[in-house]
Amino acid sequence: MKKMLAAALILLCLLLAFPALCVEGAKSGLLLWFNTIIPTLFPFILVTNIIRDLNGIPLFERIFSPILSRIFKTTRGGSYPVIIGFLCGYPMGAKAVTDSYSCGRISKEEANYLLCFTNNPSPIYMLSYVALYTLDDQSLRLPVVIIALLTAWLVSCVYRLLHYFTRQHSPALQWTPVYRKAEAGQGLFDSSIMSACELLVKVGGYMILFSILSRCLMALPFMPPMATCVISGLLEQTTGLGLLKTQTFLPTIKTVLAMVFICFGGLSITAQTYSVIHTQGLSIKNYIISKILSGVIALGLTAAYIQWIA
Repeated sequence: MKKMLAAALILLCLLLAFPALCVEGAKSGLLLWFNTIIPTLFPFILVTNIIRDLNGIPLFERIFSPILSRIFKTTRGGSYPVIIGFLCGYPMGAKAVTDSYSCGRISKEEANYLLCFTNNPSPIYMLSYVALYTLDDQSLRLPVVIIALLTAWLVSCVYRLLHYFTRQHSPALQWTPVYRKAEAGQGLFDSSIMSACELLVKVGGYMILFSILSRCLMALPFMPPMATCVISGLLEQTTGLGLLKTQTFLPTIKTVLAMVFICFGGLSITAQTYSVIHTQGLSIKNYIISKILSGVIALGLTAAYIQWIA
């Protein structure tokens, strides 16, 4: 509570000292949320809510577990968070983990293990915003996606080597859809929409908050451009990528920083993830360590790609 109070007081001081900057930052975060996050994230949240409420998770497990369980050494119940996390982007991986855990499909140990590598940027985001917009290089579209996927897989390998997760074989679960009678039909759809909107509002709030912090940081006269760009990207990845596009750094440096930003996710994504998982008692410390590791691995893989392949 004391940390939260201290953070609130710091933010209040920024609002009083730099009102114009804070308004500009809030406006930037709001527009980014409205124009980018809502159109891309809302459909995925709504559909996954409906799948969960109609007991459709076991169907995904039946289809994808034969392959994904071999690659990531998860139980059958772990395949749904893997496929959602890799396809839908932040923070849908974390939401899929909590959905499977709350439905009893995975254990708490496996939920914490899945969190370390399933919360990732979406392929659409990487192909469009990162490769084409930020880096302005069409040839990087495939490498960016491959490096991000390989980073997630290597993180899962590290966690297994350190014995943070050991797969326990469980009996096969049958897919038996059970519709919620109280929420059937339009009622279920309405509740799914409300749940999606609640999560989107949380995401938007954190984006606006960290956008304000980034804008205040960019206004500091003594900060070198590199430090400003790196700190902004570690605070909020999309804001950092937007700033990175305007810099005159070498293309190789831009590529490395962009991959670190999206694989780490930023503190804004960390806060969004915590808002999703804390009700289930899952470990945010475990998640933070895994994202730091993701950033380091992404840096190494990108540097290796530039040195030996590009």
